[in-house]
Amino acid sequence: MLSVKRALLMSVGERYVLLVTNFATAALVSRILTPKEIGVSVIAMAIMAMALSLREFSSASFLIQREELSREDIRGASTVMFILTGVIAVALVVVSPLLASFYSEPTLIPYFRVVAACLFLDTSLTLITALLRREMSFGKVAAIDIVAAVTNSAATIILALAGFSYMSFVWAWLIGSGLAAGLAFALWPHFWMFKPSLANWRGMVLFGGYNGAIAILFRIFDALPLLLLGRFISPNAAALFSRTLWIGQIPDKLVIGGAMAVVLPAFSAEVRQGRDLKRPYLSALSLITALHWPALLVLSVLAYPTVNIVLGHQWTEVAPLVQIVAIALLFSFSFELNYPVMVAMGAIRDLYIRALIAFPISGILLAAAIVFGGLQAAAWCMLVTVPFQAYIALSFVRRSLGLGRMEIAAALGKSAVVAFASAVPPLAAVGISGSGFNLSNMEAIAAGLLAFGGWSAGLIITRHPLLDEIIKIFPGLRRVRVSVG
Repeated sequence: MLSVKRALLMSVGERYVLLVTNFATAALVSRILTPKEIGVSVIAMAIMAMALSLREFSSASFLIQREELSREDIRGASTVMFILTGVIAVALVVVSPLLASFYSEPTLIPYFRVVAACLFLDTSLTLITALLRREMSFGKVAAIDIVAAVTNSAATIILALAGFSYMSFVWAWLIGSGLAAGLAFALWPHFWMFKPSLANWRGMVLFGGYNGAIAILFRIFDALPLLLLGRFISPNAAALFSRTLWIGQIPDKLVIGGAMAVVLPAFSAEVRQGRDLKRPYLSALSLITALHWPALLVLSVLAYPTVNIVLGHQWTEVAPLVQIVAIALLFSFSFELNYPVMVAMGAIRDLYIRALIAFPISGILLAAAIVFGGLQAAAWCMLVTVPFQAYIALSFVRRSLGLGRMEIAAALGKSAVVAFASAVPPLAAVGISGSGFNLSNMEAIAAGLLAFGGWSAGLIITRHPLLDEIIKIFPGLRRVRVSVG
């Protein structure tokens, strides 16, 4: 347990560094480039993400969850991943003229040529970091990720200022991946893993077959609104929706993202030792929602000043979309936990069936909303698709873990109270202000501080389990709990 907590601390620390770096990059680049320029890169990255999902047929998660891992397993995974990466890279280069014609953006051709080079560096990083995570070496993983992020960020900003437009993103990716790969090889100098081998490929393909299909379905669904908006509305609309999701997912990245790098290895270790995952899963839900839900509700209330501070006034159109999406994402509280718990239990086939139900139906609804209603309709549609996906996902997890609905409700009840206590003060500030939701920066900061006070009071009043975890980090707070109790 101590090693898991130490790993979690490292991973969360890394996530905060990456989040600050991404914040700085998005804030500066959004002021340097126009929404249309960013929109072209958004479209290209969405296409690339869909293509890259094919690599999940030899998923690095196979290396993490496998009970016993041999050199042959590692070499086999490396070989298959590089073969698939080569196929993807060649395909992107070959079809890039057609994509450039479809979106009327000729520079997508050189864009995908640079992407092809990036993919091989990215594959090396994926393999090495997966093996480091299996060994719970999260300090080394953090070092690699931070080098990649900081280099990528600095290069993106410099290249954007130098006039490289949306090509700044892909050239920066190449530079950042190159430096990170060099560090990864220095920390994991086991070059035998790249010696071609197809030994023990059957287990990898069986796992990767389901995992790859899941990844493809998810990536298609994830990229669909950006591609449709870019084609039927404009690259500007794709950029606006992309930035909406980015802002809306900040609580997810801040609260859940750092923990998820640890959860799969930790859950897999629990299963290998014959322990039940029911209690850890419910505990994780309780802790996550005590942070995730309040952050999303406060973000919805303070969407206008948040967008203006982070992205600048030229992105004000994003704010009302963020308000809608933040509410929809309240239902996504279990998404990041469901995958690792199902993989750790060997229920990869159930994950595939779940994806086969949830993503196509959600994709059809979202596509119809965009074609007939445009950008606003895409945001409103998430109020239907996210709860639907949450219902399907929890149904499968409940069956696998033997969970009852009341057990889940009990794990979430205190968090709901904490979220309500967090949202009331900023809502009151909006009511008092004469400008409605469009608060000034100083008013927004004051409302945020009031929200923090409401959150703290909610934790204390409900005696939420998160309070115990906070007290373990800051023992001086123990007397506050004792006096209240």
